[in-house]
Amino acid sequence: MKNRTITPLHKKRSVRTVMVLALLSPTLLTTSHVFAEDSPAETEQTTPAVSQESAETKEATLESATVESSSTEAIPATTIPAENETTMSTTESTTENEAVPTSIAPRADTIEVADPVLKQAIVSSVGLPAGSELTQADMDRLTNLNLSSTLITSLSGLEHATNLSSIYMNVNNSITDFSPLEQLSLLTYVTLQTKSLTSANFPDLSKNTGLTNLSIAATSIDNDVLPKIAQLTSLTRIYMDTNMNITSIAPFKALPNLTSLSVQFCGITDFTVINEFPVLNNLAAFGQNTGRTDLPTTLGRSALDYDFDQETLFLPFSMMPNRMTNFDGYVPPFTTSNSASNTYLDFNGTQLPANRLQITDLGITVSGVTEDEFKNLASFEYNARLNNPAGTYAQPDGFTFYAISSGTYLHQFTILDDGQPVTIHYQDEAGKELLTSETRSGLVGQTFEITAPEITGYELTELPANASGSFTDQEQTVTFVYKKTSEPIIEGTVTAYYVDTTGTELKKIEQTEAVGTPFTTEQLAFNGYTFKEVTGNQTGLFTKEAQTVTYVYTKDKDTTEPTTSTDSSESSESTETTTSNTDNSETNDSANQVPNTANGNTPSPKASAKANTAAKKNLPATGEQSSYAWLFLGLLVIGFVNYQYVLKKVKQKK
Repeated sequence: MKNRTITPLHKKRSVRTVMVLALLSPTLLTTSHVFAEDSPAETEQTTPAVSQESAETKEATLESATVESSSTEAIPATTIPAENETTMSTTESTTENEAVPTSIAPRADTIEVADPVLKQAIVSSVGLPAGSELTQADMDRLTNLNLSSTLITSLSGLEHATNLSSIYMNVNNSITDFSPLEQLSLLTYVTLQTKSLTSANFPDLSKNTGLTNLSIAATSIDNDVLPKIAQLTSLTRIYMDTNMNITSIAPFKALPNLTSLSVQFCGITDFTVINEFPVLNNLAAFGQNTGRTDLPTTLGRSALDYDFDQETLFLPFSMMPNRMTNFDGYVPPFTTSNSASNTYLDFNGTQLPANRLQITDLGITVSGVTEDEFKNLASFEYNARLNNPAGTYAQPDGFTFYAISSGTYLHQFTILDDGQPVTIHYQDEAGKELLTSETRSGLVGQTFEITAPEITGYELTELPANASGSFTDQEQTVTFVYKKTSEPIIEGTVTAYYVDTTGTELKKIEQTEAVGTPFTTEQLAFNGYTFKEVTGNQTGLFTKEAQTVTYVYTKDKDTTEPTTSTDSSESSESTETTTSNTDNSETNDSANQVPNTANGNTPSPKASAKANTAAKKNLPATGEQSSYAWLFLGLLVIGFVNYQYVLKKVKQKK
């Protein structure tokens, strides 16, 4: 049954291809935009296509023929549909004849397939009479499915065909839900060539670990589908011709087994990524149509090379962005032909005649451009063929087939007048300049947004109303006004340590002041100690970091000798000396922690010892004098009390 189906399809494809070729000549002569798709029958591509097809199954051969016939976008839209309508009517008629109900008893385990056209296609594929109900056993026998009807609207029920290994869909239909395919795991060949396939509804085929061939030519996919395909690591061949919204193949470098890639008539510009593909050896990238999805480039009028005297406008090719680049960095040149079928250039949407265009390898010179025409130029569009025939570009080593020839380029430009500058000032509330003024330039209508910078010690009072806006034909000034902020006082600490040589602390003095304030530490005198050294800065400025100064002292040795003399004269002399030394000792004791400003030396240990000894001798004498006074006062009080008592008794007797 399959051979009977394939044979007429081949004949139909041949007829269709002949019709396509017959229509190419008038297309080449039109003055519409230039497309690379109008030359799919170039010799360079024909021979490799045949050699590739010969290595595939009959199903792959049918696919290649379909891709060729559907790759001509410039053909009038009424041509192919007319043939499709005939095919559709024949298919519908056949389907209706085959679908004449017969008396077939219902069977158990019936599988529901909602779409009648899909159901009949499955019934036919498993060899059942038309109108038969399908069971799970029938679905298990379904391994190959060809869906060539435009009337199919749903794939619901196909998820039960768990043994399906290939599905072939090569006509536009109304299917928008391809998720039933996600439940299958044995697919090896998948062909979904329908405009209803998009990046959003592309099915997740990751369960099919044996999927080797994927064909999604002439669909509505874009670059968003690429990461989904890049997950299918078992793929060896990908066919995605005639998808001009595909502008990159970079994600496919993650496919470890991909050996053949066909992306003819897409919009790919960068082929340098070919160097990163692990095993790719066959690339068919004929006829790229680049720039169709690029945004227009905005230019200032002053950037255009206009000659007022000659009334000519020169457009250098160096201004054309995003051009196609070969794997080795080579950029194919544009055609130098000014014929309408090779070069299209318009001003403000009106195509310029060929006789106004002089084209060299450097660019296009447009003649007859009056001053008014130049001043009123708001946009122009350039669309041309690439001068990129086979043999003029390098091919990577190890490739059995490599074609990036032909192709077209398209880009649009928007022309704007140069706007007047915007001057930006940064000043305080008194008008004092805090930062150097800036000037920004742009084209009339272009927007700008100015952000206020941070200035240490100041804060912005408010954002100017014109901090964002558009460039105009008038100069503009934006002024940012700042006010001084009261910064928090940051304090620093300086600690002076006074220690002996063993590290025992004698005293500690801590000072705290605002950072930047000067500080001074002083050397102190301690009785019984002699200053040795100091470490750290004795003077300086307070900082955020704590600072320390350490004064080190050496303990004096005790050299006091015991007193043994009992001579009264010595005692008297000693008393006088003691009294004098006692006064001196008291004075020294009160000042023993004050810096010695006279000579900086500590008092003599011997003198201190003598003073202390004299004091000890003098203190008992002072105590004795105090005791005598108190005794006399006591006796006086007692005598007074007795006198009063006696006087009272005498009065009583009288």
